[in-house]
Amino acid sequence: MIYAVRELYEKELVHLGKFISPGMVVVDAGANCGIYTVAAARLVGPTGRVLSFEPGMQSFSALQKNVQLNRLQNVTTFRAALADREGIARLYHAGRGPTSFTLAPPVQDPAKWEEVATRALRNVLQEEKAEQVGLIKLDVEGAEELVLQGAEPVIARYHPTIIFEVNSGTARDLGLSPVGAWNLLDHFGYRFFSLTGLGELRELDQPPPENECMNLVAIHHERANEGPNHWPRL
Repeated sequence: MIYAVRELYEKELVHLGKFISPGMVVVDAGANCGIYTVAAARLVGPTGRVLSFEPGMQSFSALQKNVQLNRLQNVTTFRAALADREGIARLYHAGRGPTSFTLAPPVQDPAKWEEVATRALRNVLQEEKAEQVGLIKLDVEGAEELVLQGAEPVIARYHPTIIFEVNSGTARDLGLSPVGAWNLLDHFGYRFFSLTGLGELRELDQPPPENECMNLVAIHHERANEGPNHWPRL
């Protein structure tokens, strides 16, 4: 079903093969029901791994079922929200649907919420003995900067390609800078691109306007400097 509807989904999913090589470790943060997870598991092959994180109980149940139905032996699922530290947090049900969640308290109460564990990616990767991280995909409703803070040693060592959403409003709701994720990756030597519908990477020299919500692709300068024929293979 994923491949049947892929043209109607995010273009990053359609062109995911540009960012993943066999044997790679892929992190899917905010996996929801597992669309990216299933696609990534096929692309990394039996020698690769996908670590898939989804905090919402209902979505996590769907994620596990999809992994089982597809008989994916190279996927490990975690019911947790990636963040900058280990702990416990409230996961609020956002208004966009039953599987839309955020760590930011809603402006209007009452709101449904569930208690979830937060994990720092650096610790999970150490526990899982997962190396050669090649891609991190983030769809975490404004908490991208927190996830990246929890993954700083990973970013510094492996320079993974990072697909992340820029959403100024949800970042502000969490008390974070709208350009916090951009600035952190810029500090580590990343360059930033948007992906066209044809799968071409177009470089950006500044963050998107604050009223615009979009996905960006961050590639470390060591690979970006090699030119388009090398993007973003390891």
